[in-house]
Amino acid sequence: MAITISFGIQKGGVGKTTTAAITSYLLSKEAKVLAVDFDSQGNLTSFLTQRNIYDFTEKTILQALKDKNPIPYIYEVSPNLHVLPAEDYLSTLPQYLYREYGPTGKNVNELLKDTLAVVKDEYDYIFIDMPPNLGDHTVNGVTASDYAVVLLQSEPFCYDALERYLEFLQGVKEYTNQDLKLAGILTCMLDARATIDLSILEKTRNDYEDLVFDSVIRRRSKIKEYTIEGIKTHTKKDNEALKQYTDFVKELKERVQKRPIQRTT
Repeated sequence: MAITISFGIQKGGVGKTTTAAITSYLLSKEAKVLAVDFDSQGNLTSFLTQRNIYDFTEKTILQALKDKNPIPYIYEVSPNLHVLPAEDYLSTLPQYLYREYGPTGKNVNELLKDTLAVVKDEYDYIFIDMPPNLGDHTVNGVTASDYAVVLLQSEPFCYDALERYLEFLQGVKEYTNQDLKLAGILTCMLDARATIDLSILEKTRNDYEDLVFDSVIRRRSKIKEYTIEGIKTHTKKDNEALKQYTDFVKELKERVQKRPIQRTT
């Protein structure tokens, strides 16, 4: 049965999609992976499929949720890497939830969990790329998760959002997913030349101690190229750029399989 892991924080442009995409790609070399694009921007979809998100209109996670069956909408990138795509109509999910489920009193927060349950036995890992908000999409995504990875860009606004996101995860744990565990906080897009970036990393490690991954994702221009060209492992530069993600994947596997970390308040 798949281990389901969400990547989130309520800030945009912090590396969620890139991390989810590259983690999915790397783990698909040894395991069967389903990457779920749960952000209406569809960036994970375009990153992994290298196709326009509108190629998937009416063949997305939104239709999967309405059917409670993802199987017809899964796109095969490779035999071990599959994607549940998204495009901007996913933004209409809150209206659908409350139109279809609100009057009945059913738990609208478990729709994604119920939908992914159909295929959970078919994969080793399911990764959910979350939108940058704390709305219905994010509640559904975290409710469907076994573990949460919190992405922290090493800049002040994102650091300020960190504690609120951890409180949000605790609320989901209490009300909709008592089995949720925090895999850890991953520092992304760090500029090692900037004093403030290093200062925020140090402060985060002091404040949250072993909740923070040892791995750190630094800014690299090569990674940006992958969003346009697809992920490659052909050259020394490719391998150097991906090493930081390889280190993270190794650490993530250890945390979710051997020593899960759970935040308590």
